[in-house]
Formats: sequence, C-alpha cells, structure tokens
Amino acid sequence: MPRKLTQVTVPGHAGVVPSQCVLARVVVVVLAVSAVAGAQPAEQARAQVVLINTDAAFASALDDALVPGGIDVVSIGDLPPPSSAELPKRSRQLADAQRAGATVWLLPAPDGATIVTYDRVVDRLLVRELPYRSPLSATQAAEAARMVRTMLRALRVTDEPEPRDEPVLPPAPPPPMFGASVGAAAWFQPPGATSTVAAIVAVAWRPHALGVALAATLAPAVDVATSSFAGDVRDVVIAAELRNSLDLAPDLRITPAAGLALHVVDLDGAFAGTPLRSRRYDPAVRLGVTAAYALPHDLEIGLAVSADLLLRRQRYEAGTEEILVVPRLQIHSGIIVGIRL
Repeated sequence: MPRKLTQVTVPGHAGVVPSQCVLARVVVVVLAVSAVAGAQPAEQARAQVVLINTDAAFASALDDALVPGGIDVVSIGDLPPPSSAELPKRSRQLADAQRAGATVWLLPAPDGATIVTYDRVVDRLLVRELPYRSPLSATQAAEAARMVRTMLRALRVTDEPEPRDEPVLPPAPPPPMFGASVGAAAWFQPPGATSTVAAIVAVAWRPHALGVALAATLAPAVDVATSSFAGDVRDVVIAAELRNSLDLAPDLRITPAAGLALHVVDLDGAFAGTPLRSRRYDPAVRLGVTAAYALPHDLEIGLAVSADLLLRRQRYEAGTEEILVVPRLQIHSGIIVGIRL
C-alpha cells in the first residue's frame, strides 16, 4: 500500500508546496542576473566613417583597413562634389547626418584621383593626390585605404596646418678631381739680388679634399753685381705638396700644404773678365697656405703664401770675394687664379 506524503506546517510560517519553492528560487536568480546585467555599462557605439564614392574595390579595402580598429564604414554612394570652399561644411553635414566622426571623399582629378578626409572632432580635412584614376585596382585600393587610415590618425595628432612638401633639391655636384692655377707672386730674393715678380703654376689632384699638387715658380733672371763680378742669377723651383682643403664659408676655402721643393740655381756672369757659370740643386722643405674664393664658371681667385727652408746653404765665392749668398729661408706671396676641372 503506497505511503502518503504528509504536509507539515511550521508555526508562524505559511505552508509552501515544494514545487512552488523551486519556482520562487528560479525567479530570484533570474532577477539577480538581470540586475547584474543591468548594472554593467552598455557597450559603446563603434565609430563610423562616411564614404562618398561608388568604387567597390576602394570601399572593400577601406573596410579591411578600418574595421579591425573599431571604425565602421558607411557608404552613401556618389554625390556631386562641392567647391573647395564648401568642402569642409558639406563634409561636416554628411558626418552629422550619419552620426559619424569623419567623412572620406574619393574625387576625380585631371591626372588621377584625390582623397579628401574630414574629421568632425577637429573640424579639419586633409587632401592627398593619387597617381591613378578610379575605379581602382585591388592593389591601388589597398594603398589608398592605408593612406586614409594614416590621414585619420594625422588629423587627431595635431591641429597645426598640414605641412607642405619640402622642395626637392638637386644633389650636390661631386667635388672636382683636378684643378689648375696660375698667378703672380712677389719673390723675396737673397741679399745682393733684386727681388722680383715670379709666375706660379700649379696642377692639383682633388683640389677640394685631401690631395696632392705639383707647383713650379718661374722668375726672370736678376742682375748680380759686385766690385769684380757682373752677371745674373736665376732660380727655378719645382715642388710636390700634400694639400687638404677646408671649408670656411660656402664660397671660401683655405688649403694648407706641406711638401718638398727643389731649387735649381743658375749663376751666369764674368769675374774679372773670366766667364763664370754655375748650376746647383738645392732641396728644401716647403710649407704653404692658400685662401681661395669661388667664382662663377668653376673659377676661383685667391692668395697663396709659401715658405721654403733650404736644406743646404749656398754661398758663391770667387777667390777671396763673396759673390752671392742664398739664404735658407725664401718666401713667395702672390695672387692666383684657378679653375676646377
């Protein structure tokens, strides 16, 4: 015989059927979950960009570029483009109508297409030219979409006017490999001889950098006269120099030099009626400096100073009479005109 289920009533409490108790618990849980869910902040609406164009490839590429970053693209088709003066105002109206933060135009241009990106927050737009026309290929559309993404970021980075492209300057010409110069110098001759004007000729390799040069100093013969000697002396100098050109200003260079020189001294005359001729070779150490100013047509003008220290002191005597003494130090200073090759 089956047993009966007896209901027990606890004093002070109403009797509850077991199935009603379970239902009450479910209601409480649902209410609690609903309260917790209601307490959570609603997900913020995603940002939107209005696209004004009918280029399908560009719209698809713009989706791929912006959607992963939380920006949806709303395409509203093609609209007549306003004038340049009205473009910011019209872009703002379209953004407001769609509750969007930006608008993007893909406009035709004479040599391609133009992207205009407007940001509603900063109320400013950027313009970029494309070298190809719409409709765009997949590769062109992807490149244009990346450009739009960069433009949107740039609009939020700064409120300064869009920087203009810097002019492309032509590359600087290479430094010359060779140079040649000629000039006139005052040559301070040894005592007993008349100082004279000498010609300077030089050829240089790498005249505007670290290089070498060959130089020659040519002067006419000068008279030498004593009580028993009458004649003339000529000194021809050939020098090899190591040079290094330094820039002091855009058109001004200074070039110190150091090297070796060879003095070929010819003495020709008569001593007491007897012909007297002599040729001697005197090595010397040379130090010099040249300051040159650049002129048009690869020319330059400058001042050159050099000093030769002879390694051997020359003395010319006939009998007991001293005819000529060549001092160890000889100095040249003159004006030169050079050409860069």
